[in-house]
Amino acid sequence: MKLGSVIVSLLFYFVAIQNEGCNGCLEKERIALLKIRDYILSIGQEENNEYSELESWVDDRSSNCCTWNRVKCSNNNNNISNGHITHLSLGNLLFTGEFGCDLYTLELVETHSMINGSLFHPFEELINLNLSCNGFQITKGLPRMMKLETLDLSYNGMNGLFSTLGIQQLLMLKVLDLTNNKFSGSIEGLCKTKNLIELSLSSNKFSGIIPKCLSNLRNLKVLDLSWNMFSGNFPSFISNITSLIYLSLVDNYLQGSFSLNTLANHSKLEILYISSQSHKAHVETEESLWFPTFQLRSLVLGSCNLNMFKGRTTPSFLQYQKELRFLDLSHNDLVGEFPSWLIQNNSEFKYFYARGNSFVGRLQVPSIKQNLLHLDISNNKVSGLLPKDIGTILPDIKYLNLSMNNFEGNLPTSIGKMQELEWLDLSNNHFSGELPKQLGTTCIDLQHLILSNNLFHGNIPKFFHMAFLQSLFVNNNKLNCTLKELLDNLNEGLRILDISNNSISGEISGCSIVKFSSMAALLMAKNQLKGEIPSEFLNLISLFMLNLSQNKLSGSITNINLSTLVYLYLQNNSFSGPIPLTIFEGSRLVTLDLRDNNFSGNIPQWMDKMSNLQVLALGGNKFSGHIPSQLCHLQKISIMDLSHNNINGSIPFCLSNLSFGREENDPLLSKLLFGGTVALDYTTHSLINTSVSLFVPSYDFQDIVKATVDFRTKNNLYSYSGFILEKMNGIDLSCNMLTGNIPFQIGNIPKIQALNLSHNYLSGSIPDAFSNLTHIESLDLSYNHLSGEIPSQLTKLYFLEIFNVSYNNLSGMPPSTGQFANFDEDNYKGNFYLCGPRLKNKCEGPSPSQFNDTKGVDLILDMVAFYWSFAASYITILLGLITMLCINAYWRMTWFYFIAKIISKCFPNLPLY
Repeated sequence: MKLGSVIVSLLFYFVAIQNEGCNGCLEKERIALLKIRDYILSIGQEENNEYSELESWVDDRSSNCCTWNRVKCSNNNNNISNGHITHLSLGNLLFTGEFGCDLYTLELVETHSMINGSLFHPFEELINLNLSCNGFQITKGLPRMMKLETLDLSYNGMNGLFSTLGIQQLLMLKVLDLTNNKFSGSIEGLCKTKNLIELSLSSNKFSGIIPKCLSNLRNLKVLDLSWNMFSGNFPSFISNITSLIYLSLVDNYLQGSFSLNTLANHSKLEILYISSQSHKAHVETEESLWFPTFQLRSLVLGSCNLNMFKGRTTPSFLQYQKELRFLDLSHNDLVGEFPSWLIQNNSEFKYFYARGNSFVGRLQVPSIKQNLLHLDISNNKVSGLLPKDIGTILPDIKYLNLSMNNFEGNLPTSIGKMQELEWLDLSNNHFSGELPKQLGTTCIDLQHLILSNNLFHGNIPKFFHMAFLQSLFVNNNKLNCTLKELLDNLNEGLRILDISNNSISGEISGCSIVKFSSMAALLMAKNQLKGEIPSEFLNLISLFMLNLSQNKLSGSITNINLSTLVYLYLQNNSFSGPIPLTIFEGSRLVTLDLRDNNFSGNIPQWMDKMSNLQVLALGGNKFSGHIPSQLCHLQKISIMDLSHNNINGSIPFCLSNLSFGREENDPLLSKLLFGGTVALDYTTHSLINTSVSLFVPSYDFQDIVKATVDFRTKNNLYSYSGFILEKMNGIDLSCNMLTGNIPFQIGNIPKIQALNLSHNYLSGSIPDAFSNLTHIESLDLSYNHLSGEIPSQLTKLYFLEIFNVSYNNLSGMPPSTGQFANFDEDNYKGNFYLCGPRLKNKCEGPSPSQFNDTKGVDLILDMVAFYWSFAASYITILLGLITMLCINAYWRMTWFYFIAKIISKCFPNLPLY
């Protein structure tokens, strides 16, 4: 018996070793963890990442894997971690850099890290699995983990059909987070997971109708379907899920009407987000008299045609809401007085967004201190003066946007009491007077100050001690100080400065500019600056945008540091001399605008070194010589303006090598400035101890700091910026001394929209190949020496709006179909051999186009007639003279005397016999 007991004990001991290892979790789970570790470390070696949090994961059986980082095991009777792994948290292991786990990081992920779902098969007792923010792509799906309750795959950018994940077999699942992936396909498989409490599918590519079977999820407390492509009507079954605490349907393509009274019995509802990308969607809150049983903490009703059939009024049910912390009513075109009562009724109100409406009246603030942190009522019709005590009532505010309204008068000095203020936007109003000095002395946390398009005058306050100030926009005002006075009031950490279109005078002082080594964008256009660019500009080593256009600056541009510049605007000054090579070597320039200066010499052959160049504007200078063929190597070019110079020679046929129509977007200004959009973070917590991130409006500096280019097309000068600039492309070689034929190869640039070759000395015919310019909108060939007929193939140019061939030697009848049916005498004047029903010259007899030889027939016929008429006239005159001399002797003697007199005068030494 004793021997048997010993044998049995030994067997149990070896089984325990096999299953548990010497200490801790089961052996098969420990091995699985090591395989996962090796996989993650292999990725880390490829990306040069280190994972200190996995250092405890060692291949040592004496190491208790239940004590390893990011691992939890079930407890035994002695409350000691031992046995099965229940919690495995591998989130945010790969993205540990500057930006952490966010959308911008996901955009940088070029290839996903493939992780085999079978790696998690050994974890039979797993309750919680977190794989978020790693850029993982799960292959072969997840195993059937019967006890899994929480699965977090958010922020991975995973793609493919949702059904391949195998979620439908995780029947005990309570929390599923797939936020910020790229899943598509049907989500009906989720209807089988009837224990779900939280479901977040936000920011994917799910489409189609939201399945009705989701109504079976009667325990659901969080339902987030936002930022997808769901279509069809708003789901009516939502009214049956009365357990909801959090509901988000933001930014899908849902349509039809959604009445908020269907949620009247949702007494637990705290967070409600509704908006749609479809213009056919509308939300009604006034459809009937109803009283909500819920008290909302966060409400979004943005861009949803709110109450479009009830006068677009502010929702009246909000009068019963007393616990609001977040409210977004933006972009609904709501009318009436600005609802200041919302601020007063909710003592915990912190975030209020009402931009893009039609509210009128004055901004009324309560008489007692409020807790508001963000207030955005931009793009409305609110008017009058700002309340004098606004800074006293809103002392904690961090973000204040009153732009695009009708405010007027001076800024109250109480604004200096907003000591927490980080962002202040008062642009596009009628504010006047001088800026209060308190703005620069007590608002010490201010980071972004936007005062554009007002009537402020004088100088700016002293901001030089404000260490956090990053951007200052005072463009389009009436500031009338010197540049030195203004710059001396600024702190050295400033990254964006826009003082364009004021009355700022003086020279650019090197001593004042040298301290801004962190400056990223310096915009000083349309002022009264004079003198030369100082050498201290070479110290602006972070500068990527410089705009000094429309001033009185002169000299050379050798002192500009172009190693970091992306956008350079120097037009409408008096800069002179050749363009030096040294400043463009290694350039990142995307836009180079030197128009309307006094630059001279040849266009440099080294222009092709600027491989990123998309806009080249050299018009209105004194450049001479030929167009260098090196310009044909600018493969990203979209706008080329060489007009109003002294350029001669022929047009290089290799210009056809240019694509003229880039596919890639310009570098985002906001990323160059701050590494992404300025996000205004807000996090709210549901009653189920789960963090739910709320999408708060983010503000992209590309909307404020715009890359703008002026380009003449369709007989007008237009300014292009943003998305429009990305789509515009054209060539302007007008007002030069170009000669020769127009290369037919130019017709091989199908994406070009504007082509101007006017006011040159070009000859030959209009190439038939121009019929390939299928996107052309403006074609100007006027004031040249072109001949022949206008090709009938040009009727294929369906987008052609402007066509000008005036003052050439064209002949025949112009085309009269397609877009050419809209052109008349003004398009063809100065061509005496053109004829047709819409021209002054009416065609008599067969037109030249009826001849077999259509090229140059009119020219051949004219020259033959000239030769014959000249010969006939010469013979007639000669015979008449001879006849006259033979008939009359007196005339004959007079003629000979006249000839002798002429000979004697021309040759006085010639003896006459």
